[in-house]
Order: sequence, then C-alpha cells, then structure tokens
Amino acid sequence: DDVELELNVDALEPLKATLGNVHDDVGFLYVKIGYLYGKKGDRNMALLAYKAALKAYGEPSFCLSPEDVHPEVVSVWVRVTEHLVEIKSMSEAVVAGQRALYLLRLTKDSLFRGAKLNNHSGDASVGSASTTAVRTSKKSPIQINSTTYYPSLFTTLQCLGQAHTALVQYPLAKEACLESLQMAWEIALATQDTALPYNPLSPSATKPKNQAVIDSILQVIRALKRLGKVHLLETHYNDALQCFLPCLQLLRSSKDMECTLDAASVLGSLGFLHLKMQRFMEASNFLKECLRLYRRNGVNQNDRETRKVQAWLHMAEAKEAESDSAPPPFLEIPTIIFHGENDGLMVGNGHSFPDGRNHGGDIHESDKKFYKNMSKNDGNVDIEFGKLNIRGNDEIVPENYYKDDVSADVVSNESGQYEL
Repeated sequence: DDVELELNVDALEPLKATLGNVHDDVGFLYVKIGYLYGKKGDRNMALLAYKAALKAYGEPSFCLSPEDVHPEVVSVWVRVTEHLVEIKSMSEAVVAGQRALYLLRLTKDSLFRGAKLNNHSGDASVGSASTTAVRTSKKSPIQINSTTYYPSLFTTLQCLGQAHTALVQYPLAKEACLESLQMAWEIALATQDTALPYNPLSPSATKPKNQAVIDSILQVIRALKRLGKVHLLETHYNDALQCFLPCLQLLRSSKDMECTLDAASVLGSLGFLHLKMQRFMEASNFLKECLRLYRRNGVNQNDRETRKVQAWLHMAEAKEAESDSAPPPFLEIPTIIFHGENDGLMVGNGHSFPDGRNHGGDIHESDKKFYKNMSKNDGNVDIEFGKLNIRGNDEIVPENYYKDDVSADVVSNESGQYEL
C-alpha cells in the first residue's frame, strides 16, 4: 500500500499539468490517494485528498439531473462524512452528510437502473450513452453500487445522527436515527430471507451468508443504541430503556454476539441509565457485567471507556450502600389540640375514634420534640410519654415511632386500635 500510495502521489502533478485541475481522471487519482490514506488510518490526509477529488469533479455543482452526477462523487461525499465524524469535526460532518444524503437519494434510481443494465449487457437494445459511460468508466474501491447503496445510506444517516447529537440538535438527531433504524430493520429482514440454513457437512458454505445476517443485526443494534443515547441525553429515560433493552436481547440471542464489545457497550449504557434513574442495584449489576466483557475482550484497564464505567460503578455502589445503611423512617407524634370535653381529641385530618365521635382538623406540627416525662389528666384524655390513653376506648401505642421531620397520621386497624 505504501508503494502504491507513493506512485499515485508522484503521478499526480504530471497528470494535473497535462489535464488541468478539473478533470475526471485527476479526481479519480485523488480518490485512490484518499482511499489509501484511509487504509493507513490517516484520516486528515484522506480528507485532504477527498476534498481535492471533489474539486476535480466540479463539486459542489447544482445539477438537477441524476445522470449529471459522477458516481464517484456520491461515494466521496459519504467517505468525507464518515472521516469528519471520526475526527470529531461535527459541524462540517453535518454539511457533508446532508450533501451525501441528497446525492444518494437523487441517484438511487439511475444507480439501480445501471446495475440492471449491467446484468443484461448482452442485450444491445437496452442502454443509453450515460449508462454506457457509467459502465465503462473507472471504478475506485469506494464507488457505491447497487449492493453497497443501502449500507452507505445507513452509514450516512448514522453519522448525521451522531453529529447532530454532539451539537445538541436532538430533534434532528432523532429524525436521522429513526430513519436509519427503519432502514436497518429492512436490511436485516431482507438478509434473513436470503440466509442459508446451517449445514454441518459444509459449514464454510453457509458462513458468508450467516455472517451477513449477523452484520445486519449489528446494524439494528447500533441504530437502537444511538437512538437510545439521544433519548438518554434528553432525560427521556423510559424511551431510552425501550431502545437499550431490545439491543441486549438481540445480542444475547446469538452466541457469536453475546460476549462482544457491542454487548459490553450496551451493558454500560444500561448501567448508566439505571444510575440516572436511581436504581443503583441494577446499575451495579449492568456495569459489573460490562467490565467483565471488557476484560474478556482484552480492553486495557486504563482505557478511557473502562475508567468511565469504573467511575459509574463506584458511584452506583456508594449510592446503594448509602441507601442500605439509612435508618428506617419514623413517624412524628402530632400536637394534640383540646377543644373541650364535647369536642374531644383532634388528631389528623377528620378521623373518628371507635366511640363514633368525629375529630376534624389539621395536625399541628409545631411541636417536633418527644413528649418526655409528661403527664396530664383532663377529662377523657390521659397523655403519657409514648402512650395515649382514651378513656373507654382502645389504646394508641406509638412507642418509639416518633421522629422529627416525618409526617404522621392516625389509622385504624381491624381490632379497632389506632396507631400512628
């Protein structure tokens, strides 16, 4: 690859000197250079080459006819969108993604028509000058065809969803994510229909088809996960849960996927979601399983994602321990108000004692202290610490249920006893 890259770069200047800066052959050579830089992992150099290719092809153009769009141009815009997202240049990614999406939709019919004509290339009666040009033109490794069209459209929508999410443009992000999810399901169902049943006598014959099924399911999982992330950032936790749980179910439906990094990623998202929902035990369980899969897949303990999940787990465990060690809630003794013998005892909000008397009124909460060493005899009511006696009626025994800052009310049990 390095030798090929060097040869292409050396050929660039002589070609431009002969043909000029704007020419299809110059654009094609730039596309090859961008592709080779991308294979090496140099996204910035790949972007420079792809942008130069677009200029050589005359982009941006304002043509309205699909036949006027060079097939390489659509492919280059898709790659530019991917690389911009990878280097976190999200504002540029939105512009490139929208252009790629427009051109993909514009050229769809002509692209599939060209593929159909290629399949019937022996028929001299079919074809046109434009489709002949498409068939005979040079094709780069990234050029989109009828087989790669829908995956390219899915990738572009996913990149747009990711870019809009990073820019806090959640309605646009959801729109792109929902469309990509619908497309992922359609691709998965179409792939499932063409999959071959497993043949133990010839497992290698069915492997490519079944791998295509797994790849299509992974697309559904990633689309669900990205949509769930948007809901999570909007604090729509139940909607996020409806995205993450199906992801986990799909991953665990296959032995090939249940222990992958995709499964670890979904478990981490579920752990964080339950942490935000203050379900600390569930959060701890999901995060522990996420870390276990990270270790199984050889992820470094000092990796940024690992450290982030470890921080979430520490927080969830601390919150869980805090809630476990908290004392049980106690009830506060209400202030008792006397309105004379006929009015009786007023406690709570309009409760009646067994003698049929109704005692209305609100609880006075001014007295927040325990009644200690206190007694009073006044007609029908005896008050002692921890015990209220009503003459001729059952006994109210709150004992140690009184505590500050906890509201109380009087309720009746089946025996007629009144308890706080």
